[in-house]
Amino acid sequence: MPQPPLEIADYLSTPLPAIREQFPPGTGGTGPRAEWPEGTLKGVQVIDGFEDEVVKYIGSLPTEPVPAHPAHKYPKFLQVISSLPHVIKSPSDLQKCLSTLPLAAVSSVLTALEADSSDLQTGHQSAQALDRAGYESDGGEEDQAAAVLEGKTKAFQWRFNKSPMGSGEFLLLQQGSEDVKMVVRTINSSALTSADWDEFVVTGPYHYTTKSKASWYWSRQWGACRRLNCRFWALTDYQRWVFGVFDEKREHSWVSPLQDYDVVNPSILQELFYWARSSTGDEKGFKREKKDVSGLPALFPPNPARRVSVSGGKKPRLNSENKVRAANESDVSYYDSYKTVADPTQIEESDAEGADGS
Repeated sequence: MPQPPLEIADYLSTPLPAIREQFPPGTGGTGPRAEWPEGTLKGVQVIDGFEDEVVKYIGSLPTEPVPAHPAHKYPKFLQVISSLPHVIKSPSDLQKCLSTLPLAAVSSVLTALEADSSDLQTGHQSAQALDRAGYESDGGEEDQAAAVLEGKTKAFQWRFNKSPMGSGEFLLLQQGSEDVKMVVRTINSSALTSADWDEFVVTGPYHYTTKSKASWYWSRQWGACRRLNCRFWALTDYQRWVFGVFDEKREHSWVSPLQDYDVVNPSILQELFYWARSSTGDEKGFKREKKDVSGLPALFPPNPARRVSVSGGKKPRLNSENKVRAANESDVSYYDSYKTVADPTQIEESDAEGADGS
């Protein structure tokens, strides 16, 4: 049965539902870090007025209701929320929450806005067998099929992937192309403390140091975008989100202020949609204005005294600067072509900093 048209701006304004977290003790642990001799990142920059830009962009969307593509319907929030895990206890729970609601909602709107009118008028016999949520992955609220819709519309899809060392990520693709528009990288909430997030969302000259989680996670975003040959990215543990983009040489990156899952005006759905549209080259999308950050104070000072594992609760060792441990999962030195996970049971790896990368 065809879905009634929706007002896109209103649909995307819905905040994400509250979902409690309960990761097992120790999942925020630490392990050895790799060096990063090939890194080219020189500066990072917080986007001024990010929220205002999103609100302005959302205001430019069609005010008339937009019909959903018959094979990529808008997720119904009440129905979808009832199918989500009540507590996020593992990376697979996190990935199901992401794929079922925010990612599916955004891809369905992306597809609806570019749907061919003939597809909307006639529909397709195979629509029920296809990915109605708008993503190509495991972890949704209903079974997904690998069939590809034969029509004039080039649908947008999120493909679940694992980095070479096992971290979960979702790749935005358009049907008929393997060109990755953007990547949404996932971590669990034990990987970064509030202080680590504060060090991550900064403006200044970048330098890689193994004694800073924030510096190291910046190198991971750089490595993922290099491996996937894309520039737009997002990093999230569901509760917190940041959106970023590298320049063409990957020497400079912009990053949004830290966003909570339940923000409104704009909501996470609106911000994710804005970032996805920007990644596809929308002329009204993000406009980069590069600042010279070379003369600003150095970032990422080593401070092992405050780096206490959120889940482990170990006391800091004040005289152990040379023994600071950190995460081992990394895109720093691995650039193999990405592989799609087809088996739902494979969405189980830990995105915690101390996860076994084997």
